[in-house]
Amino acid sequence: MTSSTHRVNYDLIAHLYDEPGRDYDIDPHLVQFLSERTNPPGSRIRILDMGCGTGKQLTANHQKFPEMQMVGLDRFHGMLEQAKKRCALVHWLQGDSANPPFDDCSFNYITNQFSYHHVQDKIGLITATYRILKPKGRFIITNLDPWAMPEWIVYRYFPSARQRDLSDFLPVEKLTALMQQTGFYHIRVKYQHSHREENLNDFLKYASQRHRTSQLMAIQDHEYEAGMARLKAHIAELGIDSHISSEICLVWIKGDKPG
Repeated sequence: MTSSTHRVNYDLIAHLYDEPGRDYDIDPHLVQFLSERTNPPGSRIRILDMGCGTGKQLTANHQKFPEMQMVGLDRFHGMLEQAKKRCALVHWLQGDSANPPFDDCSFNYITNQFSYHHVQDKIGLITATYRILKPKGRFIITNLDPWAMPEWIVYRYFPSARQRDLSDFLPVEKLTALMQQTGFYHIRVKYQHSHREENLNDFLKYASQRHRTSQLMAIQDHEYEAGMARLKAHIAELGIDSHISSEICLVWIKGDKPG
């Protein structure tokens, strides 16, 4: 069994992926981590973003902390080509997050942002991350929690997308248990759950650009087409200025390595 399963071929959409809605600020969790660690000096801090995509997060981090060594790892060559154009001073490397090509105890801080669900071998991902993390280092996962957001507008019109996410994501309690079993300690979980009214016509424009969310790229073509038909029918019934309630839940999971 391969260690990763590609829900989406990002080589095909890498040139479309960089839109303003995906701009990044400095990682606040990195800032917090650095405030808690007085040693080693900044020039010796090594940071890894696993599943780095087009590199927006590391680029933002590098602008704030240019003295630190930063590495971005991604399975997709196309995404890394976009990252290289964004910041040539970060080391961009193609590889598998479940089998990363790094020595033991290589990084002080490792992130995985909105990408771990693409990795089939979750045990491999967590154990490899623990292996390459330095003592007193920190690992943080940022992602959606599909169990906590059944009324997300994407799921409401494309229910197969939620079923796919429920298959690809681990429940938070299982993921934290896996981290604890691997050796992580001081594991913390933080949720950000928000609700809003979505304009259906605006969502139609968004969903028509299928590449804008991996949930739509991951489902079968007939499932996507059925969802678009469902959405258009609802707009025809309610009107183009109609709104529908939606929710989204982000979750951050932090774990430290003893030292």
